[in-house]
Amino acid sequence: MKTMTESQTWKPSHFNVTLADRGRTLLFNSKTARILELNAGERAVIEECFDGLLVSGTCPNADLLDCLVTLGFVVPTGVDERQREKDRLRETKAGEERLFLTIAPTMACNQHCSYCFQRNTEKTKIMSAALQRAVIEFVRSKVGNSKQLVVQWFGGEPLIAFDAIVSMTKAFQAICAERGVDYYAEMLTNGMLLTPERVAALPSLNIKALQISLDGMPETYAERREVALPKADAYYRFLVENMQAVVDATGSVTVRINVDKENIGEARYVVGLFKDHGMVDQRLDFRLGFINTSRGLVDCVPHDCFTNTEFADEELAFRHFLAEQGYMVFGMPQPKNYPCTAILRNAYTIDPNGAVGKCIPAIGTDQSAFARILPDDMEKTLADTAAAEAPYGDFDPFRSKGCEGCKLMPLCLGSCPKHHANGERIVDCSMREGLSGKMGFYHHFHKRRAGRKDVPDREPGPGSLRQDAFE
Repeated sequence: MKTMTESQTWKPSHFNVTLADRGRTLLFNSKTARILELNAGERAVIEECFDGLLVSGTCPNADLLDCLVTLGFVVPTGVDERQREKDRLRETKAGEERLFLTIAPTMACNQHCSYCFQRNTEKTKIMSAALQRAVIEFVRSKVGNSKQLVVQWFGGEPLIAFDAIVSMTKAFQAICAERGVDYYAEMLTNGMLLTPERVAALPSLNIKALQISLDGMPETYAERREVALPKADAYYRFLVENMQAVVDATGSVTVRINVDKENIGEARYVVGLFKDHGMVDQRLDFRLGFINTSRGLVDCVPHDCFTNTEFADEELAFRHFLAEQGYMVFGMPQPKNYPCTAILRNAYTIDPNGAVGKCIPAIGTDQSAFARILPDDMEKTLADTAAAEAPYGDFDPFRSKGCEGCKLMPLCLGSCPKHHANGERIVDCSMREGLSGKMGFYHHFHKRRAGRKDVPDREPGPGSLRQDAFE
């Protein structure tokens, strides 16, 4: 009986990457996210097979070839993998199956973080009732043939406008129920305005993912956010005592610990706080937040920031620490459908003044804003937001010098469009930093946890919280 590979010729995948980690060889394919750990003999056998494929399109070891094809390390000779990825990204950008909205119902904030990219953004009141109604009508008109509406509540501090969130959510839910559309929401918050009552309300708001940011110990939190220390202490006690309820209410909570060289050690303190209270839920995700250097903005931050390489080393050490403490460690590089929602035709940001843009961190500013929600002229609103010249619509990482031909392209698709200018990547790629250690960690981490039914096998939710909305 013929094997599946006998009827055509084959070649090694363009997206194969050979990594060395602690004396081990890892063969990784960035398109399928498959990893093979190889000893010297196994590596020699696979390299011999690849050499044969390059010469004749065949490999004498049929069983090995079948395995490599199944795992994606070998593809048909006639397949242009890079063109396929480019076509897939183009189709995703134009897709309308999901309508993505990032809504900032206020740019006001109850804190004044020293590193915040919105620190100097003009603060506003809560979105007016008239504008809220217009946003609802915008959704009613835009949801069209979408199968899902995804809303990310942003700010400022969105919980300042909690009543507006409740009101708009009810309207969105009604529209989705009427159209047979799934509704999914998530929120980025500093969390200080959470109360037991608001936590209990999260399921009714369909908020299924929450990201809360911290800075280490309460003393550091108080200093960097300009809040009184007793208030910071009380907030930490609230989080520790109520985190299980928050996780149960949403199903997914990310605690983002913003770090630099001055407070990196305090990240372990934060994890210890929750573990000491028995909070080791597999739906709780601890992440290190890379303060601004990932966006090339070191000079405007009054902290001693890490370089990309330094942060990658710290992040790897933190992953090992989390695993030792019994936590699920999210963040394994996986193929993406899009680098961020900014490039999607059916994705918009809306600030409390009605400005419509594309870039989430830029919300509340003129950057990337290209239209406006007009309460008295929805027809013009819809025409303006459908404009072909919307920001980042022409973003093509496959043509950007520094990314073109990259074997890791499926994992990041160029990352943030603002990392590119004039057809060239202008910010160093963080995906490449520490890749061997990163993939080595996740390979063995998931091998050890294989078979555990309480461990998620993928990162939940269709939104951007798990992709690091601040990158």
